[in-house]
Amino acid sequence: MPIFENLHVCLKLTTTSIHTIEKKELFKISKISILIPYQPTNKAREISFNWIVNFYKITLPEAQICIGYTSNEFFSRSLAINKAARKATGDVFVIVDADIICSPDVIRNAVNSLNEAAWIIPFTSIEDISQNSTLTLFKQPPKWPILQHLKTSKRLKGGIRVGGINILRKESFYSVGGFDERFIGWGGEDDAFCSAMNTICGDFTRLNESVFHLWHPPAKARSNPKHNNNVKLAHQYRNASGNIPAMLEIINKNKMYKNTN
Repeated sequence: MPIFENLHVCLKLTTTSIHTIEKKELFKISKISILIPYQPTNKAREISFNWIVNFYKITLPEAQICIGYTSNEFFSRSLAINKAARKATGDVFVIVDADIICSPDVIRNAVNSLNEAAWIIPFTSIEDISQNSTLTLFKQPPKWPILQHLKTSKRLKGGIRVGGINILRKESFYSVGGFDERFIGWGGEDDAFCSAMNTICGDFTRLNESVFHLWHPPAKARSNPKHNNNVKLAHQYRNASGNIPAMLEIINKNKMYKNTN
């Protein structure tokens, strides 16, 4: 979830050279793993989660579905993603939130583009599906394209997100230490991951596509008692952007934290 609405390093739309990972002439894909972080909180979230899992099972039958479950007092999206990653056997990770619908063709095209791109954020806009239309959607079997005449609104607040759905090589994910589990509760983990990936692996490519966001009761980052700590940690990542030695130092601290917790 973003903390910095205008985080400069995470708004680049083109791909630059890869830094510490040598770019291969041809990246051969044998398997795709879809990573979905999840912690049960309420009935609305549970229904949304089950629908999303079935959506990707049906529309991307060739992919491995990996769920990262957590049950902490405050949901750690970073921990949940890393748990899902440990189950994944694919060469490519599609990290997608449990409320985001993305066209399966867009995902396949993005995966194939990893021969040229360091990593991919496959959207430029988010269409928020209304509460009533979300409930209508849940009454239908998951499929693509989704139902027509759903009431949606283009999200305008908060700038262009870098989270929601990311597509990258497995080796890239582990080169930055995965997601930093020192982020507890909502806020900052996406910006930090973006800064690390752009610095270590190369800038992301953003596709001119839309994704759809299912309605659910909102969770507010500022109600999280760890919010200020998340902000400070995200600032560390932002300040190290473009500085490989500084970023590697932060990544090593992240790895040490995971090894001792």
